[in-house]
Amino acid sequence: MSEPKQEESTSALGEASTVISPRASPAPAAGAPPASPPLSASWAEGSRFAPGQALAGRYTVLDVLGQGGMGVVLAAYDARLDRRVALKRVHSREASRGGDGLAQVRMVREAQSMARLNHPHVVAVYDAGTLEDGSVFIAMEYVKGQTLRSWCQHTPPRPWREVVKAYLDAGRGLVAAHAAGLIHRDFKPDNILVGEDGRVRVTDFGLARAGAEPSDASQPVTALSASALEASLTLPGAVLGTPAYMAPELLQGQTANVRSDVYAFCASLYEALYGRVPFPMDSMASILLFKEGRSPVPPSDSQVPAWVSRAVLQGLHSDPLQRPGSLEQVLRQLEDDPELRRRTWLRMGGLAAAVALCAGVAVWTWGRQGPGCESLERRLEGVWDAPVKLRVTRAMEATGLPYAKDTAQRVERLLDGYAQAWVKQRVEVCQVAAAHAVAAPQGQSLGLLREACLERRRSQLQALTELMGRGPDPELVDKAVPVAQALPPLEYCADAQALTAAVPPPEDPQVRARVEALQAQVEPLAVLLAAGKYKEGVALSEQLLPKVEPVGHAPLHARLLLLRAQLQDGAGDYKASENTVSQAISEAARGRDAVLAAQAWNLRLLLVGVRQARPKDAELLGPMVETVVELAGDEATRASSLQVRGRLLENLGQFKQALEHYERVLSLREKLFGKSHLQVALALMDLGNMLRRMGRYAEAKERLERSLVIQQDTVGPTHVTVAHALATLSIVYKELGQYEEARVQDERALNLMEEALGPDHLQTVVLRQHLGNVLLDLGAYAEAQVQHERCLTFLEKALGPEHPDVSKALVSLGIALAGMGRYEEARLRFERALTLQEKTFGSEHPDAAIMLINLGGVLADLGRYEEARAQLERALVVLEKALGPQHPVLSIPRTLLGRALTGLGRYDEAQRQLERALALQQQPQEHPGLVEPLTGLAWLQLARGRPADAVPLLERALKLAPEQAGTEVRFALAQALWESSQDRPRALELATHAREEWRRRGHASKVAEVSQWLAARIGGSP
Repeated sequence: MSEPKQEESTSALGEASTVISPRASPAPAAGAPPASPPLSASWAEGSRFAPGQALAGRYTVLDVLGQGGMGVVLAAYDARLDRRVALKRVHSREASRGGDGLAQVRMVREAQSMARLNHPHVVAVYDAGTLEDGSVFIAMEYVKGQTLRSWCQHTPPRPWREVVKAYLDAGRGLVAAHAAGLIHRDFKPDNILVGEDGRVRVTDFGLARAGAEPSDASQPVTALSASALEASLTLPGAVLGTPAYMAPELLQGQTANVRSDVYAFCASLYEALYGRVPFPMDSMASILLFKEGRSPVPPSDSQVPAWVSRAVLQGLHSDPLQRPGSLEQVLRQLEDDPELRRRTWLRMGGLAAAVALCAGVAVWTWGRQGPGCESLERRLEGVWDAPVKLRVTRAMEATGLPYAKDTAQRVERLLDGYAQAWVKQRVEVCQVAAAHAVAAPQGQSLGLLREACLERRRSQLQALTELMGRGPDPELVDKAVPVAQALPPLEYCADAQALTAAVPPPEDPQVRARVEALQAQVEPLAVLLAAGKYKEGVALSEQLLPKVEPVGHAPLHARLLLLRAQLQDGAGDYKASENTVSQAISEAARGRDAVLAAQAWNLRLLLVGVRQARPKDAELLGPMVETVVELAGDEATRASSLQVRGRLLENLGQFKQALEHYERVLSLREKLFGKSHLQVALALMDLGNMLRRMGRYAEAKERLERSLVIQQDTVGPTHVTVAHALATLSIVYKELGQYEEARVQDERALNLMEEALGPDHLQTVVLRQHLGNVLLDLGAYAEAQVQHERCLTFLEKALGPEHPDVSKALVSLGIALAGMGRYEEARLRFERALTLQEKTFGSEHPDAAIMLINLGGVLADLGRYEEARAQLERALVVLEKALGPQHPVLSIPRTLLGRALTGLGRYDEAQRQLERALALQQQPQEHPGLVEPLTGLAWLQLARGRPADAVPLLERALKLAPEQAGTEVRFALAQALWESSQDRPRALELATHAREEWRRRGHASKVAEVSQWLAARIGGSP
């Protein structure tokens, strides 16, 4: 930020009004009007007046105070009245421009208007007339001090009450003007002065008119022209006034009145309170656009109370008829400070009020206790009692699911324990309240917080049991146990430190009652979220918003918005969720709810960085989210934040850092929930998946199998999270070459997900992709093509054609097409996928390298070996940098590179690449990952004319290859056996088997190739 400049007071249209002592002023706040030039600038007009010069026969120039677009202001000595005055002089060229002396008339009217006023908060006018050069002047009261704008920009910032008090004084001066039949037309902080004596004065009625004068009607203010709307903020001769503070109707050419002055007053006060003007200041067009339809939104972090904001915002209504009809109404609202009323009441109420208050508290406490604390278990009647249990069980069993009864029993055990703990705490709170009702007010206050917390928990328990008992719902049966586990912990309600740190309920009893009633309506949203009833939850939140927002209790409003955003996220409406969570962040900050703010920031990071794949935006958000989470100091929120940041790091290819985040998540959740909780199982899934991506398959399998056991024990074998665990575990089976087992797990997972979320949910589509990829490994290319085309269509529609997840579907589809010999179609898919990845993540990202590998492979299939070599070498550089040179994944590009080099006849280089690929796949046990490098080495031996050396390599590969994945191996082995004259009958059998398999897959080019080979050896036809 640049150093502040020396400034003087400026008035309407940029001209100085009265004497101001020079002082350094802070840089203007964002959105504030641009400051006028400093006195140190070269002012040609002002330099015409030298100190000691005599004007109008009675004024001696002392100094030039300032200059604007229409004139100059001088400090002068009035010899006739023996006092210093401020002399405002209008340029003679402006006077001549006015036609019929309009400029002179306007200045004389200003003098006449202000001279009629005699008010302590209005600058006095003494004289008006004509100078020697024919220009007009006005002599005004000299005020030593500063403008109200400079006064408000004091460092440190002035408390809001001081600012309101100053504007109340200015408003009283403006009210006096209205009472005299005058309209200011240009009320703004630059036209209000604060003297060294502290008195506030309104000045510069240079645009004022007597409301009753007939001349006004004959000369209305002209509306802005189209070209003027594109101009900046100084528009002499068009609209009289300063646009930032002008009512919308004035910008449309209507006549100024009291209501337009009310608007200017409120716009000025808004700027003083919040550090910015109500509407943007970048152009006249944007000002008019906002002023015609929108209400300004005060900053969420402001200390200004809602009752002040309401008074100011009423005066800024775009419709003048909706504003207060007089400025007195605004001033009365601003004077009605509830805190001052309370203090007055306490002073005047005396002992009688105190006694009445104590009596009221005693009666209230006794009423809360009821006949006895031990009877508080009755608070759960209709929430979780025998009839409710029976209704829930019957609803579950009515689904006809074979595991419904078992699930109902699990839920009953969980909720029984929760209810018992609730009653125990509620009785304890009651007993403490009875003991401390009079002796320890602080203990009573804590008791109220505990009671409010427990009542919120009861509301959520009731929402859960009502949801479960409303009728048969197979989807809800699958989710019943995790939803019950997701009930907020009761331990929080016994944590005095957490409760006192949380946002307290409203002090006003009526407001508190409304908030508590609405809170009971909001809590079911959390249950619907946990139950996966996303669309139902979104619809309910839509109904609640117009009820909650007018109450003005920011913490409740923020919670509603956060739950709505989470539900929108669950429903897959990521853009709407991002908009909603931004509102939740603002409300949480306004309500001082640090934990909820941290949760909202975390969701925003998830939506931006993961859901919508905007890594650059996420990178900017990351430090902010981390800071907010640390300030909140909540371990559960910290674990969730680490999980989201881990996913971002994983998406960016920073696997080591992501693994560290996931390990911290696991540690925190084990500490919070124990080692057998569903949240721990989910953390193990993330950790196992990360280990898998790093090639640490044995460790990954151990974590994932442990996660699966916890989930099945906790929720049963059919929960939606079990589907995720099965799908992730199937990937490890794939890496270990257990393709049929992987297929079984994926099909089971897909069935579970379709039952839970439907066939067109994004998570269902992800599992469909998993199954399609297993089909690729099994060589079932036609089946895989169907699955991946279905996925691609959905992803393009749901996420947009440029989303990076679309690239993964394109790659899988390309592999299926290549497997059927449709190489050119495959190449086009791979190239589009590469473009999408590089556009989102850059060319150095590991996922972009995967696209290069597939593209290189299909280019080799097309015989374009040199192009294939270049792409595969690029991929190797990226992957080695990201994963290290020993990662097993590098075996794939090295194998393909070796085969491309074989096609180029560069056999020694090919040998080195293929041997390194084989070494990367070596493990204590033989596994299918060896098949590709073994086959590549065998083709190299055949190309070198060494078929006998190829045979053992291919025999080994054939033993390891799955039935449907060994077609190429069979044909290569057939050639090696035939050319080495080892077992030609078997060679023909192998070739025939391979041809039929390729025929079944629809791979026409391979069928033709094998047929020609067979025909050349046995004379048979295809």
